[in-house]
Amino acid sequence: MRGAWVLRGADLDVRPGSLIRVTGGNGSGKSTLLRMLAGIDAPTTGRITGRPRTAYVPERFPAELPFTALGYLTHLGRLHGLRRHAAAREALEWLEQFGADGHAHTPLAELSKGTSQKVAVAQALLAAPGLLVLDEAWTGLDQASRGTLDQAVLARVADGGAVVFVDHDPRRLADAADEVLRVADTRLVRERGGASAGPAFPAATTASGPYGPGKPAPDAAPGPRVRVDSEGPPGASLPTGLPGAPAAVPGAPADVPGAPVGAGPVVRLTVGAAHSDALLRALLTARPPWHIRAVTPVPAGVEQRAPGPAPDRAGAEQEDRAGRGDRADRGDRAGRGGPGGEAGSRPLPAGLALPALLRYQAALLARSQRWVPPVVLYGAFMAIGVMAGQPILDSFGYAAAALLPIAAWLVRVCVGNEPPAARNCAAAAAGPARVHLSSVLTGLCAAAGLGVVGAVFIALISDPKTSDQRIAVPLPEATSAGLLAALACALLGAAVGTLFSRPLLLSTGWGIQATALASLLVLVTDASPANAAVSDLVSGSHTGTVTLPLLPLALTGAVAAGATALACALSSRRS
Repeated sequence: MRGAWVLRGADLDVRPGSLIRVTGGNGSGKSTLLRMLAGIDAPTTGRITGRPRTAYVPERFPAELPFTALGYLTHLGRLHGLRRHAAAREALEWLEQFGADGHAHTPLAELSKGTSQKVAVAQALLAAPGLLVLDEAWTGLDQASRGTLDQAVLARVADGGAVVFVDHDPRRLADAADEVLRVADTRLVRERGGASAGPAFPAATTASGPYGPGKPAPDAAPGPRVRVDSEGPPGASLPTGLPGAPAAVPGAPADVPGAPVGAGPVVRLTVGAAHSDALLRALLTARPPWHIRAVTPVPAGVEQRAPGPAPDRAGAEQEDRAGRGDRADRGDRAGRGGPGGEAGSRPLPAGLALPALLRYQAALLARSQRWVPPVVLYGAFMAIGVMAGQPILDSFGYAAAALLPIAAWLVRVCVGNEPPAARNCAAAAAGPARVHLSSVLTGLCAAAGLGVVGAVFIALISDPKTSDQRIAVPLPEATSAGLLAALACALLGAAVGTLFSRPLLLSTGWGIQATALASLLVLVTDASPANAAVSDLVSGSHTGTVTLPLLPLALTGAVAAGATALACALSSRRS
């Protein structure tokens, strides 16, 4: 794994509802840690367990992807388990939150760096992951978008998700972070918080329930404190997991000035001043949102008491009016799909992830137009070597042999078609092994499709007789043998393309030459199953006997499966 040597002995427990900041110098291993947490890289020793549905935002998002902003986000939403319409709806809403909805149908290659980064952030937020990993995700965003991302992070945490982030600004979410970890001298050092500090965001409860009478919960933050008078919707319970473990005391609606009779529950929360901003955001972004009646500092020595008249409510009410609509809406979107929601925080099952990945890889191949050279080359092979009236089995043998290097080329195209940063986003959502498997399968399917087209073309124009024109060859049997031989050559070509691509071949300088040489060798070597399949067709053209290449097909399938399994196993270790 690239950079694995810079981090040793890391032991970290990321709890639901926790916000963890990672600091350290350049090259210290921060990104390595985040990539392991996101499931993009695997540790060389030890293991990572219990990872929920995960989303990852890189520092710089590539613009080389051949999609519009909305098209890309829809694909990523489907990787996270959303249906197509739900993914598109969430994508549009998050683009709107970041002020980029006007670029929804703009190709990614035409977006500015800042707008591209908004797309990167949106792909991570749209499915409400259980674990959100941000590697300097604020870089390139304008001030308003940075604030929006701050709010989204706090809403994700308040809804029970975990967030681990790196940012160059030391003030970023400084008051809200439960733990601060520093990577130094290849070690992970806990500077603040941690397992000894208790639950990350414990519920603000009392002896008799969320906000019933009883002994208030102790204030988790020593030092200056802030009192927050809040009112919930009728019948609502105080949200759990509030930042700072605030002490809660109930009160009647009439105790708060301006509260109508029959209004919702009123609770006075007292929290350390360092957690007050995070607490306000959590209340405002709750589902449904809570109304902030007053925010006042607590003088030293004053005990918690039931809500009463507050001296100044103007500032809190003004913020509540300004933030209730959009921030509550944003909180709802951040919470949707969380535990028990539409998408959930559990990893997407392989049976659902792979079809979404195949659609994504197929669209990536089709839109990139990198399929054009191998397809044109295969067409040239066919035009040169297959003529009307030629013996059918000879033509099938030639077409199958020509397909092997084309399959290797197409697999190499698909494996390397995605920029590394975009591939990391997909790997965090669905797993690096599945992403690699989908790219290999996409290249193989494209080659198999070419083989079918070639077989149909040959069946239509060739002469169903032996090479001496004396013996008739059954057309259905000949076509079946030709299709199976083409599939065998495509499978072996896929194996060659897989073995001479990343992660098995890290240096790409000689990749094309090595692939071409290996394709030639497996065609001319007598022990090669592809050679055996082609030879059976050529021999049958002389004798009139059609032999189905079942054994060569089985052998090439085993070789292709082994090569793909090896590459997938290494995809998270040598990325």
